[in-house]
Amino acid sequence: MRVLDLISMGRTIVDVYGNQVGCGLEETSSFSKYVGGCPANIAIGTARLGLRVAHVTRVGDDQHGRFLRDQLSREGVDVSHVRTDPARLTGVAFLAIRDENTFPLLHYRDNCADMAISVEDYSQEFIGSATALLVTGSHLTTLEAAANVDAAIAYAKAGGTRVIFDIDYRPLFWRLVSKDAGESRYVSSERATAATQNVLPYADLIVGTEEEIRIAGGDIDTRNALVSIRRLSAAPIVMKRGPQGCVVFDAAIPEDLDKGIVGRGFPVEVFNIVGAGDGFLSGFLSGWLRDANWDECCRRGNACGALVVSRHGCSPASPTEKELAWYLENATAETALHDNRMLEVVHRATTRRARRLPVILIDCEAPDIAVQPGGRATPSRSRFASIAADVVLRKTSRTVATGIMVDGTGCNDALFAIGPATDWVVRAIEIPGSKPLSFLAGKPGAVLLRSWPQNQIVKCFIPLAVDASSELQNERLRELQYAVEMWGHELMLVPELAAEADEVQLTNCIRQIQALGIRPDWWGIQASTGALGWACLQAAIGTSNPMCRGVLMLDSGQGEIFDSYDAASSNCPLLQGIVAGRSIYAEALSAWGTGRSDDATLARELDAGIDRLVATWPGSERS
Repeated sequence: MRVLDLISMGRTIVDVYGNQVGCGLEETSSFSKYVGGCPANIAIGTARLGLRVAHVTRVGDDQHGRFLRDQLSREGVDVSHVRTDPARLTGVAFLAIRDENTFPLLHYRDNCADMAISVEDYSQEFIGSATALLVTGSHLTTLEAAANVDAAIAYAKAGGTRVIFDIDYRPLFWRLVSKDAGESRYVSSERATAATQNVLPYADLIVGTEEEIRIAGGDIDTRNALVSIRRLSAAPIVMKRGPQGCVVFDAAIPEDLDKGIVGRGFPVEVFNIVGAGDGFLSGFLSGWLRDANWDECCRRGNACGALVVSRHGCSPASPTEKELAWYLENATAETALHDNRMLEVVHRATTRRARRLPVILIDCEAPDIAVQPGGRATPSRSRFASIAADVVLRKTSRTVATGIMVDGTGCNDALFAIGPATDWVVRAIEIPGSKPLSFLAGKPGAVLLRSWPQNQIVKCFIPLAVDASSELQNERLRELQYAVEMWGHELMLVPELAAEADEVQLTNCIRQIQALGIRPDWWGIQASTGALGWACLQAAIGTSNPMCRGVLMLDSGQGEIFDSYDAASSNCPLLQGIVAGRSIYAEALSAWGTGRSDDATLARELDAGIDRLVATWPGSERS
């Protein structure tokens, strides 16, 4: 049995997609950044569909290169053969969305890192460890890059690894169009045809659009081009036909091309066609590499293509296996996929970043600091948060993940210090004490989150609302749900409950919020909740928000927090961590706030308090 299902090789760039729709790059004012490049997109797409994938490429020794490596790894792609090229920069492409079929595209890839992939970057043993190797035509444009493709194919053939050839023809890369005509997809070229035909005899699967088939076959007539390809290769040919789906030719080319193995497309409202082919091939290979029949390969490929064209971007739009299964079972008759909330919920929930669990957060939001003026810097929540951030940074190797929860204002020093070092930064967005709920500075959530890093979890405390304000509060919660989705954050909700609230009131509160269509990734619940309350909470979340990531217990400062956690976890498997407060730092905070100890002493006490929790945590290796 081979270690890998697929090794993809080649173009790996940063895609910078315009956020505005209906204009060119000249008028685009903001952008979103993604992994781009045909083979890199397919690496992510197939990994999301459960295949074991490695990627071979080069990236620059620059910020873009580090982003690509990190994102590929986060998606489950083996990056052991993503090399850093010290002499070249990472390629970048800017893309605008003029309409569903028009996408002004500007590439910056002259002598870029991925064009320098060399046989020195991998071994025959590595290529032979995979069932299949994917190579693309965009790397045939220079003699050096083409020689690398030849070497990789030779390794594959020697080791019994199948070769997938995605024709991936871009006239710009062959210098056939002006530099600002990156969206061009067909210009005839004898040189491109000859280079493509050099690869065809070695392929075990050939894939291309109708335009790409014409280039590979050297004929403007599609059937004649297919016949020319068949003379050079007995491999199955998969021709992508956009919204019409695809057709597979696994033998002689028929007079009527519809006599091939036709996979009907799924009609959907198109947001933009960029990336449709990469999404299609990801889905197709998720069947082909598992020896599925042609109909199933086509069905999976066409479904993935339909999902990708309905969204922004290419690699981030690729579906996961769970999402693809849900779509095929529930929504293939729908055309407005962008309006299907359940599909969006499944996509978002199954593509979230991995987070280490269980977790202990230091609560930097709740402390009441007794201030002793004079003598040194005045204690403050901001200063306390900076000390807590330093404690987290110095102990990132703990078996239990650690992080901080901070209020929405005045903690920039702590946030800047901790940066991306941990994914566990929970940041409040509400104005403390506001009734009904209001967000910081009275601004909409979407405006605030525009400047928040994506690794930060958005925490929102939900106050008890009186009847007159409940609808306004509900509307703000719905707006916040859309805001976190738009900017790529996760959401943690902390409901306020009356002091005498029982398990019925708790679960009713959870159900009412989720009935609004709000699906938080996390819930924060007070430690004082009773055993029956935790069991009811588990049921309430599981019923209407089964993809919730978990519940964090909030330290109420009454008794030992871990005793409460240990007792609750058997009734609530969703419980994933603690927001630790007064029970671990009350005395130390009082001493620090009144000038009886210094910053270093407070840090040591916080560190020791977390260590005590970790030491008593059963199964702290789970994730």
